[in-house]
Amino acid sequence: MEVDEEQVIGGFLARLSAGQELGESRIAASTAAAAAAAAVAVASSIGEQKQHGSAKSNSAEYARNTAHFDGTAPTHLMRKRRRSKIAARPNEQVAAKVTRTDENGSWILANVQRFYTDTETYDVQDEDDTSKLIRLPWNHVMRLSMGNEGCFDRGARVMAIFPETTSFYRAVVSKSPVWKVQTGTNTPMIKELILKFEDDEDENGRTPHRRVPSRYVIPLPQDYFYE
Repeated sequence: MEVDEEQVIGGFLARLSAGQELGESRIAASTAAAAAAAAVAVASSIGEQKQHGSAKSNSAEYARNTAHFDGTAPTHLMRKRRRSKIAARPNEQVAAKVTRTDENGSWILANVQRFYTDTETYDVQDEDDTSKLIRLPWNHVMRLSMGNEGCFDRGARVMAIFPETTSFYRAVVSKSPVWKVQTGTNTPMIKELILKFEDDEDENGRTPHRRVPSRYVIPLPQDYFYE
C-alpha cells in the first residue's frame, strides 16, 4: 500500500490547525467566563458599598435631623450667673446635704442664712439646731417645692421628709397626685403626695402609704442638679 506523504502531512497540519483553533476557542470561552464572574463580583461589591454608604448616609442624616445642640453651650461664667440668680434667699427653708456620703437621710431640713455669689456657697442652719452655721457648696442645697410644679407622677423616685422628722429619705410616689384649686386663687396645687419610703416595712413585710406635704417632696439630687 502506497502512502501519499503530502496527503498525510497535509491532514496532520489540518488537524493541528483545528486543534489550535479549538484550544483557542476554549481558552477564549474560559477567559470570557472568568471575566463575567469577575464583573459580577465587582458589581456585587459596588452594590454592597453603595448599600453600606447609603445606610451610613441615612444614619448621618438621622443624627443631623434629631440633634438639638446648636454649639452654644453655656460657659462656666454663664452657668455661675444662672445659679446665683436662682439661689435660695435668706430665711428660706431648703434641703441641705450635711454629710459626705450619700446614705439615706443625709439631706436635712435647713434654713438659709446667706449665699456667697463669689464662691457659690451657702451658710445654713439645721432646723433642729440653730446654734451653729454650716457652710455648704451650691450643689448641697436644694430649694423646696411650691406645690404647683407638678413634676411628680405615680412611680417617680423622690426624696421626702419622713413624718415626724426633719430628714429626707428616698421614696416612691405610690399614688397619682391630686390637683386642687386653692381658695381665692385660680392656681391648681398639689397639697400632699402619697409615698412609700425605702426600708419602711412593717412587721408583716409590707410598706405603708404615707402622706407628706408636697412642699417637702423633692427630686433626687441627680435629677435636680441636671447641668
